[in-house]
Amino acid sequence: MIPIHDLSSQNAKAIKVNQLNELTNYDFGQPHRHNYFEFFVFQKGGGFHMIDFVEFPIESNSIHIVAPGQVHMMKRSLNSNGHVILFQTDAFESNHFVSNFLFDHICLSLDEFPPTYLFSSEKQQEIKNTMHVIWKDYQSEVQLKNEFVLSNLTVLLIQCMRTHEIVATSETGKSQKLYADFRRLLKNNFSKIKKVKDYAQALAITEKQLNEIIQTRTGLSASAIIYRQLILEAKRLLKTNISAKEVAYELNFDDPAHFSKFFKTQTGISPGDFQKIQD
Repeated sequence: MIPIHDLSSQNAKAIKVNQLNELTNYDFGQPHRHNYFEFFVFQKGGGFHMIDFVEFPIESNSIHIVAPGQVHMMKRSLNSNGHVILFQTDAFESNHFVSNFLFDHICLSLDEFPPTYLFSSEKQQEIKNTMHVIWKDYQSEVQLKNEFVLSNLTVLLIQCMRTHEIVATSETGKSQKLYADFRRLLKNNFSKIKKVKDYAQALAITEKQLNEIIQTRTGLSASAIIYRQLILEAKRLLKTNISAKEVAYELNFDDPAHFSKFFKTQTGISPGDFQKIQD
């Protein structure tokens, strides 16, 4: 069963920082998910990090971002090390740019918005220095410690944001906003709303317009994006070892047979066979 970990704090803006020490045994982690963000800063790499069933190498001087709800598992090499910062999305509710960036990590697929970040030699040293002051202050008993860590975490997130290339076109502003609005609607409603026309209506545009926006951005149709979101959540649920029948009802399919057929059509294997695959 995939456990869901909670950030044990009554303060939604509280931040925790943990050190990733060198290992005495190889790290055979188990798949799990969180209801908070995990921001990994690796100083020395080695091993791999599985995020939503995709493996990413752990490279030295890299950052990995795991969003709430994503299933992940880490198998670090013995001499790998670094830090991980745990925080809720609400920590950045007053910072529009950062909160949108984090929400994209929640809503967009891994191929659209990769969870790993690599940097130039100059930036690597800046990130290392910033992480050093975060860890030093976090271990102290000084006043406004949480605010200090939050401020420096913002710097690290901005460093990640700067690695994204923005393609400027005359339609970028409007279409980009509509695409972002669609992905947010989809994230919040995919189990209840499965038709393109309903999303188009919610966005006050035509189905053709919505398909054109999504096709330009992803190369896929709107229905394909909806199906991918459904399949991703189905995989997450199936790996909690609940039955395909329960997953079908969780995702509001008419009946389990319809869900099983849909899953096999999209993935090439049955829900039961997917559950048997070892992570």
